[in-house]
Amino acid sequence: MKARQLGCLLALFVAVPAVASERLLLAGAESADDAYYSYLGMIVTGQAGENGRGFLQRYWLDHFGYEYDGGPGRIKARAHGGEAAIGYGGSSASGWANATIGLRFTDTQLTPDDPAAKARGNQTGVKLQLQGERKFAPGWRVGAIASFTSQQGEYWGRVRMTHDQTPAVSVGAELVAGGNDESESTAAGLLLILKPAASQWSAGFKAGARHQDGKDGAYAGIELGYAF
Repeated sequence: MKARQLGCLLALFVAVPAVASERLLLAGAESADDAYYSYLGMIVTGQAGENGRGFLQRYWLDHFGYEYDGGPGRIKARAHGGEAAIGYGGSSASGWANATIGLRFTDTQLTPDDPAAKARGNQTGVKLQLQGERKFAPGWRVGAIASFTSQQGEYWGRVRMTHDQTPAVSVGAELVAGGNDESESTAAGLLLILKPAASQWSAGFKAGARHQDGKDGAYAGIELGYAF
């Protein structure tokens, strides 16, 4: 039943027509003291108009875990999910922005079980996501992303500022906040982004401090991108 639900979720959007001008494959992982997150995603852009605007599709698979204090005591949550969304965006010499809306399926398993938890079992909800990036000075960029899912009260947001050290190397910092009805976290870290000249690949590395439900710790992660 779980596989059928996820398959139907993705099939809803595969049929959406799009004249693809670019596909971006994304993958990454992040680990912290009481949480982890890994993902594989793809963004398909349609043919952009003369104003740089057009439709896009976004597909996402992820696996993650976290801990929180619930009714039975300390709870370990382990989950996997999938998303399929359509959206609209635009780009210019100074930056880009887009908005997407779609469906998200999440299967959350709790150990021990917490019957009062809202993030529990199989759930399908509507997810709204906004993101963009803008160049505000030579070599400097600021980007932001925010999302909200109707089920579980799940939200996530991030602001990043980066500076180009060379055409292939950028450094920067990020602020992150996220959570659901059971747990919340904030984080601040440093970034190193590599994109070799004339390459379709990019790689990002991040590390910093993280605060979750009254506890402080560290986090580190890697992000990979491939345009084709």
